[in-house]
Amino acid sequence: VDMDNQLREKLKEVIAEVARKPLRCLAMAKKTGGGLGRELNEIRDQDTANLSPALQDPATFASIESDLALVGLCGIKDPARPEAAEAILRCRDAGVRIMMITGDSKETAVSIAKDVNIFTPDDDVSNRAFTGKEFFELPIVEQLNLMKTANMVFCRAEPRDKQKLITMLEKLDEIVAMTGDGVNDAPAL
Repeated sequence: VDMDNQLREKLKEVIAEVARKPLRCLAMAKKTGGGLGRELNEIRDQDTANLSPALQDPATFASIESDLALVGLCGIKDPARPEAAEAILRCRDAGVRIMMITGDSKETAVSIAKDVNIFTPDDDVSNRAFTGKEFFELPIVEQLNLMKTANMVFCRAEPRDKQKLITMLEKLDEIVAMTGDGVNDAPAL
């Protein structure tokens, strides 16, 4: 079925619902048509992928990622460590503010933040959860004021966003501690 606005909106609703559970939502698609589509759909293992000229040339990536047929959506649970919620409560009780910086969608990030006690279930998060892009489009004075207040969540963040947020906190004379589990955390760490 061709993608139209009605189907696109329905898919956005489903994706938002999956994200609120909180699950990471992955869309699965396959390449349509002959030629490149046939070549890519025949790849079954890493060895075959390594031999594909299309997959070796970054200039072809835009054409690879277009003219796709949606096969389905999949929700994947990436649970927080069991001790995280208790540790965050102890931080809150000690007066430590928590800021979560993630690449997840806003819905997923806010749901996880509630699960681990960064936010309470009743918190109004309208001025406490931002995509990196939304936050950095605000006037700098507003950014700095928000950074001084309460627990916050930054989502769809890029590695440079993490580094910029840490630098802002340091300029506000905050004592900053950070943990991270990926290579993309290295610049901020």
